[in-house]
Amino acid sequence: MFIISGCGEGEAPSSGASESAAPAAPVEPELPSVEIDFTEYEILMDARVPAGPVILRLANRGFEEHNLILVRVESDSTVWETEGRLNPGERRAITFDLEAGEYRAICDFSGHEGRGMVVDFLVEEKTPSGGADDG
Repeated sequence: MFIISGCGEGEAPSSGASESAAPAAPVEPELPSVEIDFTEYEILMDARVPAGPVILRLANRGFEEHNLILVRVESDSTVWETEGRLNPGERRAITFDLEAGEYRAICDFSGHEGRGMVVDFLVEEKTPSGGADDG
């Protein structure tokens, strides 16, 4: 037998109501994720990345150690780099706030940059969904 206690005078729960006993904590929106894979000798990632807070998901899928440096092209300045190298098979997730603009991702470990481990990408401002009207 299933007994429901604590309900008000015959009131049915509203549709979509949570059945958890504890009050729901405010849910923060999940941050966009950027997958960055390292192989010999490539950095594989999307050419366009959203501006603002993102999760960089680094994965060394190669057999050598790699690192990552993010350079802002306009100022030719390093804005972020890994703490130490990523070992083969290692994964890391880093939360980072990216400003809109042109960037370059580089692995400069042991001459890897000269072997092709450089990729340019664009960080674009987020546009509101359904905000633009074409007519």
